[in-house]
Amino acid sequence: MRLRHAFFGAVAILLIALAAGCVERPQGGAAPDSPNRLSSGDLVEHMKEYDGMTVTFEGEAVGEAMARGSHAWIHLNDDAYFEKNIEEGAPLGGQNSGMPVWVSADLARKIGTFGDYKHEGDIVRVTGVFHAACPDHGGDTDIHAQTLEIVRRGHAVVDQPKPAKLVWAIALSLAAGALFVADRAITGGLKA
Repeated sequence: MRLRHAFFGAVAILLIALAAGCVERPQGGAAPDSPNRLSSGDLVEHMKEYDGMTVTFEGEAVGEAMARGSHAWIHLNDDAYFEKNIEEGAPLGGQNSGMPVWVSADLARKIGTFGDYKHEGDIVRVTGVFHAACPDHGGDTDIHAQTLEIVRRGHAVVDQPKPAKLVWAIALSLAAGALFVADRAITGGLKA
């Protein structure tokens, strides 16, 4: 009984390893650097140094505008995926990072597309005052923007089905079914 379980376990591990080795990896070279002279990482790592400075910050608008009276919160990502996402061929480049921006609601309405799983958001450039611990917003880190311009309009993202993934899904399903039938046949679990 143990030998049979070890055999089927080894076959399952082999199939999983084969499938993992055949997964398509995003292509396209190195991830792009932040478009900013001071990236979100620079601002966070050296908060005290830049606190109260006027900065220009550019990134992909993600999520949604959260209106609060005459102003709104937006979030701009300047990470490796700000130009294009993985579905469009961006190489893997780490985690998401960006900056929250407090801006007038009128300026926030210029943003037509926010990034999410189905959209690449507008690329937006703002200029405003960086706060390491904003006195108006509970000590959060933010930028109070006075200007906002759209650098590039966003668009819908089409995640094309990958034929290799479909082939592997069918092959692994057939292998799993064959292993199940073989297991039952060996143990006498299948009755004609």
